Amino acid sequence: MKKGAHTTIIKRGGKKANHGVHTGAWKVAFADFTLAMMALFMVLWIVSSVSKDERREIVAQLNGVSLFGGGAFSPLNDPSSGSNSLPIAPPVPAIVDTKEATETEESQQTESLKDVLSRSDRELNELSEAITKIIAELNAQGNLSLEKVPQGLRILLQDDNDRLMFPRGSARMTHFFTRLLSELAPVFNRIDNQVVINGHTDSANYRNNAGYNNWNLSGDRALAARSVLEKGGLEARRVIQVNAMADRMLLDPDNPLAARNRRIEIMVLTQAASDSLYQFYGRDGVKVVKPIIDRLQ
Repeated sequence: MKKGAHTTIIKRGGKKANHGVHTGAWKVAFADFTLAMMALFMVLWIVSSVSKDERREIVAQLNGVSLFGGGAFSPLNDPSSGSNSLPIAPPVPAIVDTKEATETEESQQTESLKDVLSRSDRELNELSEAITKIIAELNAQGNLSLEKVPQGLRILLQDDNDRLMFPRGSARMTHFFTRLLSELAPVFNRIDNQVVINGHTDSANYRNNAGYNNWNLSGDRALAARSVLEKGGLEARRVIQVNAMADRMLLDPDNPLAARNRRIEIMVLTQAASDSLYQFYGRDGVKVVKPIIDRLQ
């Protein structure tokens, strides 16, 4: 190095990386995405593990309504008025247009449902006409009335001021009403519909006999009506339920002792209403829609 020469020293300073602040929001988004994918694969697995009929039953159960709040059964509610029973389209090969296949299947299902409802409605009208004719022949206009409801045909048999269906406090049916029910019995066999029989009393109470009350009486009267109908020719398999209602549903609540409160109600159910009843109680002691886990196993 020459004397007097200057040495240049270059000092390089390190730059600090200016990274953005990480909040962890991406973890939440990723977790949501993972959960959605897992749910999708679960649905696909379940759909591929059950048969077409089983999927329809599951969908019908999930879209059903409850007995007391708008749904699956009751003779007081009609699930067939909605279109909640559309089936899930079965898995199809990749070369098939799944959207088109689903629309075609749903269209066929809807047409079938309309046909069933139309036929049921026509049969109930014919039944109503036949019963009206019997009412006229027996001059029973004051003792029997018909009402068409969404769940089927409701037939009311009740006392009036001249005729009693049962003596007070008794479940033995009088001669006139025995003849009336015997005439009606064969008419119910003309259509393939299930029947529910309900017994009702007024609000008169038994004295000093807590062991027998209006619940017992209304049930015994409903059973007596069933017995007369079957002896008159009604097929026993038609009767799906017999109920005791006591005085819980008075026709004339302002006059709880009125004769019209003492009555027998016969509900001729539509197919949809009887199917809903089976869904609520189960058919032959077995739930209509078994738990999914049982089906998968």
